[in-house]
Amino acid sequence: MVSRRTSQPIGRAARAAGAALLAATLGVGCASSAHNASTAADRELSRRANEALAQAGLDTHRLEARSYRGVVALLGQGQDGEAQEAQRAVLSVPGVVRVNNLVLSRGSSTSSGFSRAKGAPIIARVETAQQAKEE
Repeated sequence: MVSRRTSQPIGRAARAAGAALLAATLGVGCASSAHNASTAADRELSRRANEALAQAGLDTHRLEARSYRGVVALLGQGQDGEAQEAQRAVLSVPGVVRVNNLVLSRGSSTSSGFSRAKGAPIIARVETAQQAKEE
């Protein structure tokens, strides 16, 4: 058997498919780079927001700030007035667009006498007997 090599030009469709595959592969890399940069920015903003909570004298073991695209969620449990103080502290951090205050305190539930709006989520805090004794 004799082997013959022929050099035929690659067709337009094959070149277009190769170019599309290359562009898609490079595009995925760019998208993940943008995602990584966004994630790093969120971590940095969360760090600065938690630092602001500490500087305001708030207990960072009970309160935490987490950010996503400039929106900071305040999470945890605090005494009366701490939620508002935490919100003021975090709003002063450069880069914060909005604060969602989800800090639970006494009176956060419907047992405080306020009725829940129709369709609103129920956020409740359950205390153990040990926690009740500590307060």
